[in-house]
Amino acid sequence: MKKALFALLAVLFLAGTSHALTILDFEGIPDDFLYFGGDQNLGNYYAGVTFGPDATILDAQRYGYNSTGYPPHSGDAVLFSDAIDHIRVDFDNATNHAELWYTASSSGLYLEAYDSNDNMLTSDYGAGNSGSNDFLEVNTADFDIAYVIIHDSGNFFTIDDFGWEESGGGNPIPEPTTILLMASGLLGMGGLARFRKRS
Repeated sequence: MKKALFALLAVLFLAGTSHALTILDFEGIPDDFLYFGGDQNLGNYYAGVTFGPDATILDAQRYGYNSTGYPPHSGDAVLFSDAIDHIRVDFDNATNHAELWYTASSSGLYLEAYDSNDNMLTSDYGAGNSGSNDFLEVNTADFDIAYVIIHDSGNFFTIDDFGWEESGGGNPIPEPTTILLMASGLLGMGGLARFRKRS
């Protein structure tokens, strides 16, 4: 009985589809998507997200990008917008979390999360930090972030290690209180079965 109970508890802890954090470091992008290569919008190059309308890559190892003022957070490449003051990132499946590392001019940078009806759900702001990297993130209780907009008052910012939470189409892992409630019910059922067996 005890072994069966422990096995059920283990299943409860592992039940559901866990959420996975996907991080894009923008390394190894084909030349066409590099600002100094083909200046093509990154678009839906990566599965799960679409970047636009003016999102290209700067790579310190190719085409002579001087990254001193706007260094990558990792590797050699960063996401960049040349002509306009923002980058929009649409998610194929709504998320509850998005994050990034940024470098921005004195105007700082905003990360804003929107639902599918274009309502802003939440936002984060970071001050100007030329020559270094800082972290921004947005979170909601539900998987209702359809897209994020990254912007400042000009076009002087770079993005690296952009990440978001993927639900995988399943339910989240049960919360601890749910697990405790279910476990106490199982224990009660086990005790009742044991009591009946003795009678």
